[in-house]
Parts: sequence; structure tokens; C-alpha cells
Amino acid sequence: MYTDVLIPTDGSDNVEPAIQYGLDLTRRYDATVHALHVVDSSPIERKLELTALETDLETLPDTWYDAGDAATQQIATRAAENGLDAVTEVRRGIPAREIASYITDTGIDLVCMGRRGHTGLDRVLLGSVTNRIVRTVDIPVLSVKSKLTESVSESEIRGGFENILVPTDGSIPAREAVTHALNLARTYDATLHALYVVDRGAYASRPGWTWDELQQVLEQNGETVVEDVQSRAVADGVSVAAEITHGVPHQAIGEYCDQHGIDFVVMGTHGRSGLSRRLIGSVTERVLWNSDEPVLTVRGV
Repeated sequence: MYTDVLIPTDGSDNVEPAIQYGLDLTRRYDATVHALHVVDSSPIERKLELTALETDLETLPDTWYDAGDAATQQIATRAAENGLDAVTEVRRGIPAREIASYITDTGIDLVCMGRRGHTGLDRVLLGSVTNRIVRTVDIPVLSVKSKLTESVSESEIRGGFENILVPTDGSIPAREAVTHALNLARTYDATLHALYVVDRGAYASRPGWTWDELQQVLEQNGETVVEDVQSRAVADGVSVAAEITHGVPHQAIGEYCDQHGIDFVVMGTHGRSGLSRRLIGSVTERVLWNSDEPVLTVRGV
């Protein structure tokens, strides 16, 4: 399923968990790893826009490029130690834009990136490179919390996933996520967990319905959705568990992860534009920025 895996790196410790997971996925899928560093020229470009000064961006300090070479070569060395092919590149520009361009130029089919936990306004306004990539690229993005919990070591990462969760509502993005989750569960010999959450908040958006009426419809839809996942899992020879629960979706997903020892989450995400691309509001985004587990987001087509 994955043949070219991209790991963007800034050389900091924040990207280390993403490197570990990215290399393990590359090894499992016998893929090629791509290590990319972008020398960030955006502060200079913004200053030029404000001052109308002219300067040559080619004169950016050599040390910035040297740091990029060191960061990408470190990943290449670790890839070689695992018998993996690696490609390295250092580009100059605005990081999210250059990462997206590299994806298009080289046919990348999976990106592994670090993410930080956010609170307050940082959780509402999208600004990080990872956020922008999740929002804008059409390929799956694996977002890994920058600081792993103490209980997760590199050897445990290499040991693989045991319980993969795919929350689903039957939508096109969710079905795409199920396809990836099934493949990953088969590759890692993991149990696939299918979860449908009867959203209590849906009642407010259905004027004229009683809660009992709406709940019955949602529960019936949930049964259809999880049965579909179960059927696909059985056909693929994947161990599967399924559950229908009630509550606020992102909270219910977090609780399920804690209760069932989930170590990997796969979720569908919709493409967005305008202001909605800058505001975190969807279930996927809330899970993404609150989860301790690696989260693979899959864009619906």
C-alpha cells in the first residue's frame, strides 16, 4: 500500500517519534524512505513583503543548509542500518508549501510528521506545518505526538501495533480510512477495532425529531456501518472487534482508546477551505490534537 514514505525533519528532538514510526512502516512495507528538510525562508519573505526591500534569498547562511544535510543524513543512515533505501533532499522556502510540492514531485504516498500537544488558542487556530499538511495534501498523513509516553520505547515501536482503532460513520472518508486500517491490521497482525459513536449533539441539528426517534435511526446506521467493517475484516482474515457507543464523539473515542489499549488510530478527514481550514472543529481534528496515540488521517475522495 505504501511505497514511498516521507519524513520531513527540522533536526529537533520533536521529530524523533515520527522518525521511529516512519522507519518501521517503511520496513514493514519494503518502501523507500524520503528525508526532507526545508530551510525556512518564510520569516525573511514576510519581512520583505512588509518593507519592500530587495534581497537575494540565495544568501541564506550556509549553516542553515548544513543543518538540513545533517538532519536528513541521520535518517538515511538509520534507514541503511535497517536495509532500507533512502532519498534525502534539502529545499529552501515555506515549509508546508515545499513539503506539499515534494509530495507531488516524487509520488509520496505516506507522510510521517511530529505534532505537539496544544491548549487554549493554539488548539483553535491552525498554524503549524503538520496542521497545514493534514489539511491540504491528498495522501495519508501519520501524525505522531512529539514526546512519546515513557511506556513506549523504540523496541516496542518495532514490535508493532496490537490494537488499531478506526472510528467510522459510514461516510466516504471513513470508508477510505477503513481500507487503510484493514491493510495496517493485516500487515501488523493486529486486531482492528471498529467504533461508531451515537452523537448526542446530533439532536440539536435535527429540529422536529424526538431524541428517541433520532437515536433509533443513528443506532441502526451504526449497526450497518460496523457490520460492514466486520465483513471486510473477516474477508481479509483480520481479527476484528466492534462497538456502538453513545456520547460526544471525540471524547468517546479517547475513552475507548484508554479502555482497550489502542496503540494506533486511523480516521477519515474531509477537505476544507476558507475559514474552516483554520478552525479546529471536526471530530478527526479533536482526536488528532488530543490523542497520545499515533493518528493516521486519510482524506476522502
